[in-house]
Amino acid sequence: QRHVGLPAFHFDGPAQLALVPPEEYDARVERTDDGVVLDLDGRHFFVRGQLEVPIRDSGDTFTWSVWVSLSEASFARYEELFEDAGRAGGESFFGWLCNALPEYPDTMFLKTRLHVRPYPLRPRVELEPTDHPLAVDQREGIPRERAVALAERLLHRVSGGPGEGA
Repeated sequence: QRHVGLPAFHFDGPAQLALVPPEEYDARVERTDDGVVLDLDGRHFFVRGQLEVPIRDSGDTFTWSVWVSLSEASFARYEELFEDAGRAGGESFFGWLCNALPEYPDTMFLKTRLHVRPYPLRPRVELEPTDHPLAVDQREGIPRERAVALAERLLHRVSGGPGEGA
C-alpha cells in the first residue's frame, strides 16, 4: 500500500491509564480528547501535545501526539488557556513525557516543556536538551529517509502497540 506524506502518530492517553483496573475506570478517570485527570494515589494531570522532530532539509516534521504530566496549578492554567479562542500562545509549562515511543530507548518521564500555541493548535512538546536519542533527533532533525522508514515500520506493525494509533 502506498502512502502520501507522513502521518502523525497518536497515543490514546498517558501510559498511566493502564494502571487503572477497567472496573474502576469511570470512577477514577476524567478525560477529554486533550486532557486527563487520573485518581491514582492522588490526582494526576495530563495534557496532549505535539512532539515534533524536524526532517532535515525539508521544513517538514515527524509528529508524535503524546501526553505530558503537569502539576495541578499548571494544568489549571493550561485549561484556562486551552479554550480561549483569543489565546496568542507563548506560555509554557514544565512536564514529564508519559508515553513510551516505539523505536527509541525508554522515553517515559523525559523532562519536557509544554509550549502553548495560538488557538486552535495543540501545544508543542519540547524535550530537555539531553543526549537521549529522541532529544537529539528533536534538536538536530532526522533525514527524510529515516522518517519514511520509521513511518513505514509504525504503520505496518501487526498490533500497533498499547495505546497507539496512526
